[in-house]
Amino acid sequence: MQWIHHAIRSTFVLATLTVAHVALAAFAPTGSLGNGGRYASTGTTLPDGKVLIAGGFNGVNLASAEIYDPVSGTFTATSNNLSVGRGFSTATLLTNGKVLIAGGGNYDNTGDVVNADLYDPSTGLFTPTGSLHVARCCATATLLGNGKVLIAGGVASDLSRLSSAELYDPVTGTFTATGSMAVARDLGVAVLLQNGKVLITGGGNGTGVSVAESELYDPVSGTFSSTGSMAVGRDEATANLLPNGKVLVAGGANNDIPWGTAEIYDPATGTFSASNATMPARLFASSVTMPDGKVLVVGGQGLVGGSPHALNDGQMYDPATDTFSSAGLMASARFFFPAALLKNGSVLVAGGYDDNGVVAGAELYGFTDVIFVDGFEGP
Repeated sequence: MQWIHHAIRSTFVLATLTVAHVALAAFAPTGSLGNGGRYASTGTTLPDGKVLIAGGFNGVNLASAEIYDPVSGTFTATSNNLSVGRGFSTATLLTNGKVLIAGGGNYDNTGDVVNADLYDPSTGLFTPTGSLHVARCCATATLLGNGKVLIAGGVASDLSRLSSAELYDPVTGTFTATGSMAVARDLGVAVLLQNGKVLITGGGNGTGVSVAESELYDPVSGTFSSTGSMAVGRDEATANLLPNGKVLVAGGANNDIPWGTAEIYDPATGTFSASNATMPARLFASSVTMPDGKVLVVGGQGLVGGSPHALNDGQMYDPATDTFSSAGLMASARFFFPAALLKNGSVLVAGGYDDNGVVAGAELYGFTDVIFVDGFEGP
């Protein structure tokens, strides 16, 4: 048969096999939360790269917490629990590596809590720390440049909205009152600006009206001052600092109607401008600023056929083009869940709530190396 082989070689170019490795962004399932899952919990990436998921609800107030290990892709319960069960609390990674969990509310809407706890990754334990002066849930928490934490706004135990704010000092382990906002709000967003001030915008005022007003907190003076307002009042939105120092505020609800628009705050002018970017309307989504400066907005709740439904898609905002593009689909739709950026650039989404109840599953958004094989190609 040797002559046939030589005849083929003299007539055709020897076929080549091309193998291409292409990195595709996608969601992939990872370990599941224990006890049937949780929603309204917090998610914090720890200095060692693991993620602390704490509190939340699952038919009851949860005081338990879990640690996600990206190496094994599994969740394990922490050695002890929070001092009290609570959902919609705040979680802040302090400069000393500990995590402050503050405030929150009760599952049956019977009131809010003043309790605060510190999680120490070196011991794996929670310990109580100073208590808030005012019980509040659905507040914002921002780590300041001086290492203190600003807790602002939220819902009080009597369901009124709060304009007050407090500072947590990790050195003394205590909360102290600081200046109050001009506008009471809950479910607003807060972003630390590059100049050290904190932008707080949006939220709800408790009467069904979404807030458009924005304020700046100055850690030096300890006071709030008004800054430009959004064109559209929105609560339950997302907000992320962009590489150019501006802030993207996206989605949310205006008077209970989901929005898919976005606005950009410019600290240099103190004004908002409309973004050209749009995405499927949603509230209760989670967002993460990616290592390349883009912003991943994932999940949430939108309207499908006029009825509220959990969403399973991700949207990627590119500040270079001012556009959203699809970032793929999760296996599970979800809202009321945390999203945490891992050290390898992936994003963990865990738990939440969907159209059928509490979600236990977790997923990773990241890049997968896909091999394409193309045979019989000529030169």
